[in-house]
Amino acid sequence: MSAAQNPKTSAKGLETRERIIDVAVRFIARNGARGTSLADIAAEAGVSQTGLLYHFRSKEALLNAVMDRHLAFSEEWLWGDGDDPGLKIVDVIARHISSWPSQHDDKVASLLGMNTVVLGENVSPDTDLHARLVEGYRTTIDRVTATLRSAQQRGEMRDDIDPRLKAMEIITFCYGLEAAWLVDPTIPVADAAAHWATQQTRQLATEPAPS
Repeated sequence: MSAAQNPKTSAKGLETRERIIDVAVRFIARNGARGTSLADIAAEAGVSQTGLLYHFRSKEALLNAVMDRHLAFSEEWLWGDGDDPGLKIVDVIARHISSWPSQHDDKVASLLGMNTVVLGENVSPDTDLHARLVEGYRTTIDRVTATLRSAQQRGEMRDDIDPRLKAMEIITFCYGLEAAWLVDPTIPVADAAAHWATQQTRQLATEPAPS
């Protein structure tokens, strides 16, 4: 069977697959992965459970597809301007956070909420997604560390700053603001992120940023 004939890779098949993931993201954000069944997802997506299992052979496979969706989202905003933004990484993050309130379709809130819930459900090393989450966190820290170290080598960032510790601090800020915004979407995340980015640049840059 050619790729064009394969229901999994046909336009209709891909549309069904994406719809299933959309529903899974929304349900997991609301009920958690443990509180969401494949039957619930299939019913909301308008497919039979057998049809869902045709695209995702197990709940674990679907959960990994959901996490792939979040990974693609993160890659797009964090590294969409290039692999080495240097100290400008704080401005990239602030710009991304500023876009949250304009996402009226609720997709961003569901995606961030899903990731937060999955993190909470998989803090124990014996859970299904723990290893993947640890690897993802370490990879992100490594990449942010690398771009900060490059900034130091180019003379953009002070030499007395530990790039890895600063990378951990940056990611912690992102997680914290995500959680706060999910609890109360009315908080001024755009203003908070812009203020944070300005303060970070002033503290880290070898030359004072213009006021």
